[in-house]
Amino acid sequence: MDLGLRRFRLSLAILLIVGAAQVSEAGIKSERLLAAILRHTPSPRLVAEGEQLKQAEAVAASVPGAQALWGVGSSMEPLYASNTAVVVTAIDFEAIRKGMTVVYLKRNGRRVAHSVVGETRGGFIVQGINNDQEDAELVTSENYIGVITEAYASADSAFRSDLTRRLTSKPADRGVGRG
Repeated sequence: MDLGLRRFRLSLAILLIVGAAQVSEAGIKSERLLAAILRHTPSPRLVAEGEQLKQAEAVAASVPGAQALWGVGSSMEPLYASNTAVVVTAIDFEAIRKGMTVVYLKRNGRRVAHSVVGETRGGFIVQGINNDQEDAELVTSENYIGVITEAYASADSAFRSDLTRRLTSKPADRGVGRG
């Protein structure tokens, strides 16, 4: 094989590896925001495969107004994998804070669970932690269902523990104007 073809193949391989690495880093990048999500969003409790929704339903039945929902999709991975069951409890809309994971009803009738990343006069800005962009719709008092208070999964990801370890190993941020 001639040297030019080898260099071309090597360059192509490097581009593919770099591209794949960038794709795997999709989603929310702000460590401050990720730390808020870890603080305000419950980690899933591990249960046997097939028991996720049963566990969530049992807990929801004991909490007035709570409901159990079955999560599908990849927008909250790796924090919540597809097939994670969650308990959703309505709290006062004014008590919602950045980092909480809320469930809301989109205009198309689908329920979505995403994390609060900001606030405007019109409502809360939310985003799936694995999504590159914020949701197009705001969470308002009219479409808000509740916040995730419990989660049940049959498999764990190292995401929460790895991120927590990384964030706690950094020097403390002594900045002003947190919120």
